[in-house]
Amino acid sequence: MAEIKAVTNVTLADQLSYVEKLPAGVPYMENNGFMIMGETDEGEEVSFVSCIFRVGGGKDGPWQVDDVYKGQTTFFAGPKDHSGGIRDNHFLGNRTWATDHWEKGSVEEVDGAVIWTLGNRQHICRPPYWEIKGEHMGIEFDLKLTGIGNAPYHKGPFADLEKNNIAGFEHPLCAEGTITAEGKTYRLSKEKSFGCQEKFTQPAWDLADILRGETYYWNWWASGDVRVFIYYYPSVGKTFSHVSIGGEEIEFSENGHSNITMEEKEFWIDPKTRMRIPVKWHFNLESKNGTIDFDIEAAYRTYYSYLTTSGATMHYGLHSHSQGTIKLTDGRNIELKDMRTYIEHGWTAIPLRSHAE
Repeated sequence: MAEIKAVTNVTLADQLSYVEKLPAGVPYMENNGFMIMGETDEGEEVSFVSCIFRVGGGKDGPWQVDDVYKGQTTFFAGPKDHSGGIRDNHFLGNRTWATDHWEKGSVEEVDGAVIWTLGNRQHICRPPYWEIKGEHMGIEFDLKLTGIGNAPYHKGPFADLEKNNIAGFEHPLCAEGTITAEGKTYRLSKEKSFGCQEKFTQPAWDLADILRGETYYWNWWASGDVRVFIYYYPSVGKTFSHVSIGGEEIEFSENGHSNITMEEKEFWIDPKTRMRIPVKWHFNLESKNGTIDFDIEAAYRTYYSYLTTSGATMHYGLHSHSQGTIKLTDGRNIELKDMRTYIEHGWTAIPLRSHAE
């Protein structure tokens, strides 16, 4: 098996907190978060999310707090056999409400690393390597992450943050190390894992207002040296894609926008939430350089929630598998089967403001 080499285009400076660079008085949201999917040697599927957010903007802003670090952790493990469609799986997770009591967080640059700390967890950033260490909700983690490709700065470079008032990227990674949950330790290897770092700084949205009657998709696909990412958020005018094949970036966007279709083909009523959610899709992405068609089926679900001024949102993480083709105009035709897939899909679940007096 070929050695996995570290590749990155992000810098140590990109790992810092930059909310002070936004205009004074603007509500903000900043994330240094990681999503990891993998398979253990015992044949179990594992998914892990660890995010440290910094949010603020005052009591009248979307988050209703001055300046708070808050966290999100999600973990599940299940059998590799994903035939038979979606299942009512057990998982561990938390809501991500800024108004809850969170331990004090910090961002420090120490000995050539930028370290984000919240409670008992640390995100230690030394591109092209990262570490996630510590504990949250009884989940213990000790992971080393390696960059495996260049990050698309789809929200713009941090060097231009003061000019654009937004910056951020999605960085492909692999992971090795352990996660221990509910008395069992799961070991991941670089060869059988895929994930990303999401790092951004931007003005905050009132998500429960933006997603009222609307939705979005934040998706990753990975199979060998093929990776596809989309950020499909019609309510804010965002339709971005990034496609990498064998280390080569194939342009599927024009003027920052992509021709994306996520056709929802089948639905499931989640017995835990009584929500009707899509669990099968046909994905299509077209450009002058080619066409991508994937059929997607969800196997497991997780979820989390935000609270903003206009209500509460629900965000499903659907751990899925895909098959399909990438047909490029240069003649390449790539058939893909059992492609590891993460679908994030969210909407406003409680469209009510507080109006507390």
